[in-house]
Amino acid sequence: MRTAAAFIVLVLAAIVLPACANAQPSETPATLPAGGALPHLQVDVKRRQVRVDAETLAVDAPLEFFCVTSGTNEHESVIRSPVKPSQLHLALVMIGLEPGSPMQYSEAARKWLPPHGPPLQITMEYERDGERVSVPAYRWMRDITSKNPMPPITWIFAGSRVMEDGKYAADATGYVVSVVNFDLTMIDIPEVSSNANESLLWERDPDVMPPAGTMVTMLIEPAGAGAAKDPLRGAARDSATAPEPTMARPAAPATAPLGALSDVAADETMIKSLRARWEQAVSPHGAALREAAQTHYDVINQLRREQLRIINEADKVQRLVDELEKSYQDLTTPRPEVPAPSPAAPGEG
Repeated sequence: MRTAAAFIVLVLAAIVLPACANAQPSETPATLPAGGALPHLQVDVKRRQVRVDAETLAVDAPLEFFCVTSGTNEHESVIRSPVKPSQLHLALVMIGLEPGSPMQYSEAARKWLPPHGPPLQITMEYERDGERVSVPAYRWMRDITSKNPMPPITWIFAGSRVMEDGKYAADATGYVVSVVNFDLTMIDIPEVSSNANESLLWERDPDVMPPAGTMVTMLIEPAGAGAAKDPLRGAARDSATAPEPTMARPAAPATAPLGALSDVAADETMIKSLRARWEQAVSPHGAALREAAQTHYDVINQLRREQLRIINEADKVQRLVDELEKSYQDLTTPRPEVPAPSPAAPGEG
């Protein structure tokens, strides 16, 4: 199997370059609308966001995927989408993401190696009671046994593969976003997680996600890219001039508001105080933290690439060793003699 890079270059040339040739630079929009060359997708290059048309499913079984192509493994997924995976791959490249590598088995190491790639944040958007709702994708899943919500997860852009017949593997399988590892999926989880049925951990959370058949949008962006629109940052106060808030707890209301189930209310004073404390202690180091995080990612990513390169070389040696061992075994294994045919009796033949 070949990597997806060469395949996507061809797709990019076939889809994007003709459109660029006809566009005026001053009139090129930042957002490419759904339909046309990339149906069921919206690509906002400036904000580095990709939106994918999708629909919720009502699967009451252990999950292997969060998103699949319509008509494929819908019985194991939270949502389905009519999007073509290779075109979604292209959209992610357009916002500056370079695919990593899917999980693979190393003959030399005798184990599966985890996938790697740039981290992704996935958010679900939909209409509820006339309002636009935005929820992290992982919140639509929960633990099969305990029913506890899935903890925060960061997916990675592994990039699937190109098969020997030239087809993009995820186009053939429909594997868009996985919650367990598959070597042909496009967006995977970063750690090794078995897809064996007895090892599946997650199910959809019907108490959180909208009902089946709801049209939703899957927003994909680089992990951390949403920091600029974090509501805490939007409400940040100037730590040099803001007064230190009091930690006094407000008195509970004498009676519950109309329509309330109880008189329990959030301690807004404490929440504001904790927010201010976080801003004063963390925000001044924001640039250094971002630089450290980026350096950590770059170093780990380069080390993983070097690790894969070395492992691939070791696998070549291992395959040669296996071939020679087999040939030697064939040459040195005694074989039973084939009995000579008995002479024909008189009158026979």
